Amino acid sequence: MPALEAHLGTPRAERYLAQLTSHLSHGPGGLTVLSTSAEELVVDLGTATWSVRAAPAELLLRVEADDADELEQQSARVAHRVEQIARRDGLQVVWQQA
Repeated sequence: MPALEAHLGTPRAERYLAQLTSHLSHGPGGLTVLSTSAEELVVDLGTATWSVRAAPAELLLRVEADDADELEQQSARVAHRVEQIARRDGLQVVWQQA
């Protein structure tokens, strides 16, 4: 299954994870939270799966999809959402093949 990952260096990883968990728990845009914990959030995007993990100095994002086109579309959707939430800190999502 094709996948992309992004490592965002930030001392606020746990805060961003909590903020994303709170925001996504309402199911905006048809998203479904599959699981949550203090370290990880897993979201069903419909055509892809998005996971967010908090580490001491970084936020790790991973998007998996069956189709390369869906992976591209959903990774752009995820990047936009994360960059909106982290705009004050200027975090930029740069995807790499996983």
